[in-house]
Amino acid sequence: MGSLTTSLLIGVQALEASQAALTATSNNIANSNTPGYTREEAQFSESPLTVQNSAVAGGGVMLNGIESVRDELLNLQIQQQTSQQSSADTVSSSLQSVQTLFASNGSDIASAFSSLSSSLAALSANPTDSSTQQSVLTAGQNLAQAFNSTANGLTTSQSAADQQVTQTVAQINSLTKQIAQLNTQLSSTVMSQQNGGTVEDQRDQLVQQLSTLTGISVSQSSDGEVITTANGSPLVMGGQSYNLQTTTGANGFQQVLDANGNNITSNIQGGQLGGAIQVRDQIVPGLLTSLNTLASQFATAFNTAQKAGFDSTGAAGQAFFTVPANGAASGISVALTSGSQVAISSDGSAGSNGNVANLSAALTNALPSGQTPANTYANLVYQVGSAVSNASAQSTSLGQSILQLTNQQSSVSGVNIDEETTNLIRYQTAYEAAARVVSTIQALSTVTLDMGSTQSY
Repeated sequence: MGSLTTSLLIGVQALEASQAALTATSNNIANSNTPGYTREEAQFSESPLTVQNSAVAGGGVMLNGIESVRDELLNLQIQQQTSQQSSADTVSSSLQSVQTLFASNGSDIASAFSSLSSSLAALSANPTDSSTQQSVLTAGQNLAQAFNSTANGLTTSQSAADQQVTQTVAQINSLTKQIAQLNTQLSSTVMSQQNGGTVEDQRDQLVQQLSTLTGISVSQSSDGEVITTANGSPLVMGGQSYNLQTTTGANGFQQVLDANGNNITSNIQGGQLGGAIQVRDQIVPGLLTSLNTLASQFATAFNTAQKAGFDSTGAAGQAFFTVPANGAASGISVALTSGSQVAISSDGSAGSNGNVANLSAALTNALPSGQTPANTYANLVYQVGSAVSNASAQSTSLGQSILQLTNQQSSVSGVNIDEETTNLIRYQTAYEAAARVVSTIQALSTVTLDMGSTQSY
């Protein structure tokens, strides 16, 4: 009876193992089109040998559990490159709006430079005409307004990036809280020896979303995943989440603080947060500096030329432009109130146009930066276009790499219907065979019991 009982137990264990494998396979097939689903596999091992009356027999199969098939290295690579792509997309999107500020539309700085040059040429040909004098003043005002609107547009883009910092930090805190809760839930699942694949899938999707917001580092611990920022500031440790904070800095922009109050703004890289900070603190300030330098140097050169001549009344030329010490591009304006104040003459005599050449030279001579005003501005436009192109190319390249990694991940963790169908048949056959073992042992046990109760007379 002992050997029959052992055989019966082996058959029952085989039934349970095959049934679990069938359940996992059915679940795989059912979720073949579910986003974020990770394929499950039944894990088997050989049960310990049994020894009976010096006879050694196998112990059958043991179901160790149902596990999701994951490649953590691929997951980490996808998270890292997703973070980089999200940052590039944020930079590209912001710069595309900036690029419109430099577009040639008739009211841009390049067009204003050209109009001022044309008006000066007309003034040189007809220096006593009041309407022509006024045209120079109007052209100067249009140039100042072009500088103003471009600088203000850059400041608006910088403010938009600053707002994105606050919004993104709030999203990060929401996700880290959910991930910490899932860590706790997953720990309970593991302790109760239940399948935590569904919870892991949910957590993986949240971590993937988190990687689009900021660069992260992910590691495993006994309490679940440990997630930090790229500089090591904790975001999630097991069941505990650590909120990032924002506070207004001395420059008026939002600074990002970790849970301990440390300013980590300059250390944040990747994701929407890193991209927004890069636009706000590096790209736009760089463009504003270049624009302010152009406005200041050109205004200085033009004012110098203006002061070297005399206006229509014979008075010494006054500064044409007013330029503030800070924010030259946003604050530049025309100081003159009448076209008659344009310093046309080089000697103060009526009808002289000698100083117009000096005014025109301010447009064609090299500035202290080493290039003419028009070329300096053209290089600035090129700088913006190049930055947009580079960010877009980086995003495209990363997208292709992510696609390759995702395909690799799918080959490991995804559901292959053909493979699962084969497994379904295989486990079904194993289940039927195990059921046959159980029914045979039951029949043998019945016969044995009947033999023991039969009496012959």
